Amino acid sequence: MPPANSNSPSDRPRSRYDAIAIEGFRQFKHLNLNNLGKINLFFGPNNAGKSSILEAIYTHACGLNLAAVMGQVVLNRADNAVSGPLDLGEKIFSLFRDTSSLPYTFTLSAKTLDTPSPYLLKSSFHPAAELSLLDPLGLGQLSGSFSSQTRGFTQLIPARSPTAETRSQHRNIPDTYLGKWSVEFNGEKLENQLYFPQFQFEAKPQFRSATLHEILDHRTLGEDLRIFSQLKRYDIFGQFIAEMKQAFPEVLDIDLIPYPNGTPAPVAIATTDGRRLPLYSFGDGMRRWFYLLGQMLIFQNGVHCIEELEVTLHPAAQSPFIPLLVKYANEFNNQLFVTSHSIEFADSFLEALYGENGAVVNSEEDPVRIFTIKPSAEAGIPEVWPLTGREAYESRHKYELELR
Repeated sequence: MPPANSNSPSDRPRSRYDAIAIEGFRQFKHLNLNNLGKINLFFGPNNAGKSSILEAIYTHACGLNLAAVMGQVVLNRADNAVSGPLDLGEKIFSLFRDTSSLPYTFTLSAKTLDTPSPYLLKSSFHPAAELSLLDPLGLGQLSGSFSSQTRGFTQLIPARSPTAETRSQHRNIPDTYLGKWSVEFNGEKLENQLYFPQFQFEAKPQFRSATLHEILDHRTLGEDLRIFSQLKRYDIFGQFIAEMKQAFPEVLDIDLIPYPNGTPAPVAIATTDGRRLPLYSFGDGMRRWFYLLGQMLIFQNGVHCIEELEVTLHPAAQSPFIPLLVKYANEFNNQLFVTSHSIEFADSFLEALYGENGAVVNSEEDPVRIFTIKPSAEAGIPEVWPLTGREAYESRHKYELELR
């Protein structure tokens, strides 16, 4: 097991989230989620707000770490691509439901099991006049104008390290002032002056260790190597391979052998038929299994927000995968928030946990919550239908309850 790092607030074990209230974030005017479990599944139609819920939870876990929010929430939906200051401004605007008055604000309030009072995060953005083209009626009367200035290179996208090429490209581009972005978390406040293209944020520890897993993150360059090295470093690789073989019996071993000329080589899979192939040459199902379960083992005591868990995983691979999610949530103090569109996955998930040979014993605390999110007549306040995992399992069997 990875050693505890007592010097990092984000790595100190915390009790899991028990409830979260979302106000003014993305499309939500108001949303309350109560009685959260170790594993929380969100179902609902397209544009119901499932992805926004994951982003809200991740944003709260970031606390004052605005760099992580910028990289993983603001920029991630567009693959970290920004065409100019207006594009970045619009991406920031989209976080705030109400842009009719200044400053734009949203609040996220979350309670953990070990605290009587909620942790309150308030984010506010006061746009500069340079963004008035995005909203002439709302911003055209903004007093004053901020002249662009040229500053030394700092950092382009917090989620990625700048290369020599990007430094050369942007060193001489005048910065455009976009506005003031303030974050207040549990009484502590941090203000950031935001420029484009070169922006930076004061380094702050996150409230909780948190990761936001997109559908294709398993294809990200370098993730295989990072997971492999950490599993080896913490001496949990044998356990990981044994569990992976349950779903992919053709796996004999996983290794990393440099090329004969000494250059680095990718993580490779040794198969029972004598082949040794790079992990990237296998299907997305195996690669996503390696990525997600590797993340669970490496990033412990944290929050994992996973988009559409069933994507790329064949039903035959889901049966051994699902109990491992519960196992890792229990053993490594992880809390999972997962979205899905598939009723077949829901049935497979519930059967693996509550069926005849299910992984959850009747006497145990039910670790699963199912939330069905649907738009309501009142815009911005969706309907939420909560069930425990066992309630959902019994309702599916008895009444074929539609969870989506």
